[in-house]
Amino acid sequence: MRRVYSSAMAGIFGVCHFDDGPIDRELIARMSATLAHDGRDGEALVIDGPAALGIRVLHQASASAPSAQPVRSSSGARLVFDGRLDNRDELIAALRDRCDVSPAMPDAALAAASYEINGAQFAGHLLGDFAVAVFDSRQRRVVLARDAMGIRPLYYRRTRTSLFFGSTIKTLLASPHCLARPNNQLLAELLLRRSHRRPADGGTLFAGVDQVPPAHIVVFTPDGVHTERYWDFDCHRVAAEQSFDDYARTFRILFERAVARRLRSTHPVAIAVSGGLDSSSIFCAAAGAAVSPLIGLTYTSHDGGASDESAFVREVERASARTIRQVDAPMEGLLFQSTDMIRIVEAPMLNGQWFRGHRLMNAVTTSGARTLLTGHWGDQVLFDQAYLVDLLKSGAWRTVNAHLREYLRWFPDARGHEFVRQFGSDVLEYFLPAWVRQTIRAGRRIGGHLPPWDDWFCDAFRDEARPDRFAHASSATALSSALYREVRSQYHHFCLEWNAKVAASYGFEMAFPFLDRDLVEFLISVPGTTLARNGVPKALLREALVGVTPEGILRRCGKGDFTDAVNQSTRRDFAALVNMLGPRSLVVELGYVDADKLQRGVLAAGAALEHSTTSVVSWRMTAMAALEIWLRQFVGQQNTSVEDTAWQKTSLASAR
Repeated sequence: MRRVYSSAMAGIFGVCHFDDGPIDRELIARMSATLAHDGRDGEALVIDGPAALGIRVLHQASASAPSAQPVRSSSGARLVFDGRLDNRDELIAALRDRCDVSPAMPDAALAAASYEINGAQFAGHLLGDFAVAVFDSRQRRVVLARDAMGIRPLYYRRTRTSLFFGSTIKTLLASPHCLARPNNQLLAELLLRRSHRRPADGGTLFAGVDQVPPAHIVVFTPDGVHTERYWDFDCHRVAAEQSFDDYARTFRILFERAVARRLRSTHPVAIAVSGGLDSSSIFCAAAGAAVSPLIGLTYTSHDGGASDESAFVREVERASARTIRQVDAPMEGLLFQSTDMIRIVEAPMLNGQWFRGHRLMNAVTTSGARTLLTGHWGDQVLFDQAYLVDLLKSGAWRTVNAHLREYLRWFPDARGHEFVRQFGSDVLEYFLPAWVRQTIRAGRRIGGHLPPWDDWFCDAFRDEARPDRFAHASSATALSSALYREVRSQYHHFCLEWNAKVAASYGFEMAFPFLDRDLVEFLISVPGTTLARNGVPKALLREALVGVTPEGILRRCGKGDFTDAVNQSTRRDFAALVNMLGPRSLVVELGYVDADKLQRGVLAAGAALEHSTTSVVSWRMTAMAALEIWLRQFVGQQNTSVEDTAWQKTSLASAR
């Protein structure tokens, strides 16, 4: 019987002194302790001269063969691996004639064998979700690598003589020489909603702490650091399929393979099912392919309100002949577990409905599952209306108009009109120079057109945000450029890191079939008029999964609306928010916001929440609360003694 290997969900860490200094075992112990929640099933450490590599394993690579990490290659190189390889068979076939490999080897050992043959370029031969570190004493180097999509995080800090790396930022902060100083540029771009216009280039929200960018290797030697991309999407590639039916067949093959890859486990696998098109399709595909026990979970309400999707969940149960467990989630306020969440995710990002998410995560843990599949990012990669710009360029005005009208049928609520408004923004995006768009944004702010809850940041902090960083390839379509930007943006990777850290804190990994590299590569190459045939959002998925996903869900219009729940959660904790965001709050004392504008904005937000029909006000309050909690958790008053930007020095001096 062929042995089944789970992905190696783990926290990895290490230190290397290029001046051959000794390893501080107390520091290594502190670094390991920061990853205790990532590795409840075991800890392993190896010290090799001036280097130490460690791993906290969440679960073993197979039920019958423990994953012996750190791995030692035949030449003596040491490797730690967090992740899952999806191309085991291809990798074994490519390596078989050059080194000793077999189907019985865990993923980490295969990665080590690839390094032995391919050197620092080994990551380009690996397919899957992974973060990996290699210490090669012969070459006097450390190689860090991250998967092509950036699913698994990996951070590092390089000093003049040493390298520190780990799966979380707290791992690096365990060193007394690594202070938690804000990276104000990236922080401004996140809070001002500009990070989706910036590629994930290795920066973090902490100055002096970097991360390995997706699809990159970083090589450290005594002489310096070398960063190199080993793979990327080709926005100019055009799929070879000839007809819509051909595209649908290819999509189904790739989608079902993406789901199957993430079911590889010796433990039960859980799937979050909302009743929407994306998660329902994943569950139905998994039900037909699962080897491991499959557990369906949903927290959809069943009160008949706008967020009640229980009727669709029942359709999925009937079609799959499987039960989906209801997870009850009583209403809580916005600040529910907010301090713990910020500490875990290491970023000023909160979920306004975390009371639902927490109970779902607990249900995964108690079920015995070590993997949770979700439908996240289906909305982003399966449909983007930027293709209308391509139609506009070709003169197909009537088609553009017809597709915009069709959107209104599939999204009968206010969201349908948002697509129409977004089309105007897309036209400006692709036809106006960047400097003109920047001038328009600045004019809106100076002219006082921003609502009070959008205008509380000080001007100096706003100025930290840089213009658009993505370069549009002139010969690429607007659609392929938009999809590329979606999966390569800094904001996208903030969200991925958020999910990875939260899942690890509950003892499992989170996996996203819609972010399968092969599937996304195909979708970027598909014409927009195929992805949204006749103006039908996600038309390709709807056609490809006929006979897999229930018809009622494939033809479903709209989706659950959680606006009321989000606003209710914010109102519940509004008094606490007012108290938190007072004149002595850190967001004021450290100079991020203007105290008077903050007070006006909070008061205006409180009034608006009483009758708001959108979640915008709640989102802005959530972001400000998250920044305050993040500053309290990681920064506090320690910044009074460190070098920082000129505007922040002034605010810190006044705070003292």
